[in-house]
Amino acid sequence: MTRPDNPDRAAQARALCEQGEWVALQLFAQKWGAEQAEEAGAWFYQGVALATLGRFAEAETAYRTALKLDAHDFKIWNNLAALLFDLMNRPAEAVQCLAQALKNEPRNPLGWSNLASLNGQLNRHADALACAECALALDPQLVTAQLHRARAAQALGKPEIVRAASEALAKLAPEKFQRTR
Repeated sequence: MTRPDNPDRAAQARALCEQGEWVALQLFAQKWGAEQAEEAGAWFYQGVALATLGRFAEAETAYRTALKLDAHDFKIWNNLAALLFDLMNRPAEAVQCLAQALKNEPRNPLGWSNLASLNGQLNRHADALACAECALALDPQLVTAQLHRARAAQALGKPEIVRAASEALAKLAPEKFQRTR
């Protein structure tokens, strides 16, 4: 069994992410992984850095190594899905990754919203709408889920749902529209 990730190192890695120091993050996470190879966080942050640096195959390897150490970590599955879908043109695998993430954390509204997005981009609008509704059942103020709901409903010819999503968005406080990770 692996021990929990080093919180100090994870905090340092997050700080490098927030500063956009991708090369420094990659070197930091690589050193961390060399010293404590059993910590999923080291491999996760290597994946983050490598993906941002355009080293997609290496990022995938890092994420998959992290998953071998902690197959229940939602963020690892979510980031791997984004990498596979957005950067490596492997949508079926991306959907499988998000499905696995949601098996681990079925009450994660961001995961449902992300799956709605993937399904919408794959023209699976009924699935996208269902996923957006799952996200909104968990967090009715999740802007991205409302947007995915509206897009899917528009594609399905359901103007009443588009109208309801627009009205729900209009009622949200401005700070809800700030971008989240």
